[in-house]
Amino acid sequence: MNFRPPILLLTVLLIPGLAAAGDAESGEALYAACIACHGENGAGNAALNAPGIAGQSESYLARQLWDFKNGRRGKEPGDTTGAQMLPMAAMLTDGDAVANVAAYIAAMPATQPAATIEGDVVNGQKLFTGKCGACHGGQGWGNEALFTPRLTVIGDWYLIRQVGKFQESMRGAHEDSTYGKQMAMMAKTVSEDELTDIAAFLNEQGAQQ
Repeated sequence: MNFRPPILLLTVLLIPGLAAAGDAESGEALYAACIACHGENGAGNAALNAPGIAGQSESYLARQLWDFKNGRRGKEPGDTTGAQMLPMAAMLTDGDAVANVAAYIAAMPATQPAATIEGDVVNGQKLFTGKCGACHGGQGWGNEALFTPRLTVIGDWYLIRQVGKFQESMRGAHEDSTYGKQMAMMAKTVSEDELTDIAAFLNEQGAQQ
C-alpha cells in the first residue's frame, strides 16, 4: 500500500497541473505551437520577447502556464509582453495538455543564452547569495521543493525585465499569486545596478550547468 503524506496530497489538490507528471512524448506535438517564439530547442528569442525555457522544472512551467490561463499573469496594465502568452496558454485545453507540454520542455537540455549585459560578477555573487540564493539555490538553478525557477536558462534581459515587472506590480499583484507576491517583495530590495551584477553572476553560472 502506497502512503502519501497529507501535505503532499494537499499540494496536489491545490495546485493545478502538478497533480501528476506529464507525458513528454505527448507534449512534443503541443510544443509545435511554441517553436515560433521559443525555438525548437527552447533557447528563446529576445527579439520576440521569448525567454529560454529548456531545462526549466516541470512544476514551475506548469504553474506559469496555469497562471496565464487563469488570469494571474499577463493581465496587469502595462504588461504587454506578458499578454503575448495569454492566447498561447489558452490553446492548452486542459490539465493534461498543460502537464504534457511542461514535461516536454523540462526534458530539453538546458541552454546557455547569450549574455547581453556586463556586470561585476564577484559583487553579483555576494548579492545573489544574500538576496536570492535561499530560494533559487546557490547557483541559480532553482529549487523544486520551493517551486522556484532556474534563472540561468532564461536570459539576462528577461531576468532584468521580470524583476522590473515585480517592482512595478505587473507581476505578483494578483490576489491569488502566492509565489509572485513573495518575489515582488524581494524584487523591491534590489537596485538597477545590483540587478545587473546579479545577472552577470547568473550568466557565469549558466556556462557551468
